[in-house]
Amino acid sequence: MPNHWHALIIPPRETARPLATIMKRVKGRSGLRINRTREQSGPVWQREWFDHWIRNDAEWDKTVRYIQNNPVKAHLVARWQDHLWTR
Repeated sequence: MPNHWHALIIPPRETARPLATIMKRVKGRSGLRINRTREQSGPVWQREWFDHWIRNDAEWDKTVRYIQNNPVKAHLVARWQDHLWTR
């Protein structure tokens, strides 16, 4: 997606890191790489983010379908399988 991303994150059970710490690390590292690629500096991501706890298999499947269909809904591809970053 050109203006946002979705991820299903399953933290290892042995980690005691809060989700906010995980997101800070993900956004920090990816922001650095994006800036290097663009030969820019400064903020890449907005401070806020949205989380949703998945509680059962049905919810997991629904979320996967939503993420897969996102590039189709945005008219980037005809089928989610054709989107380079959706797997």
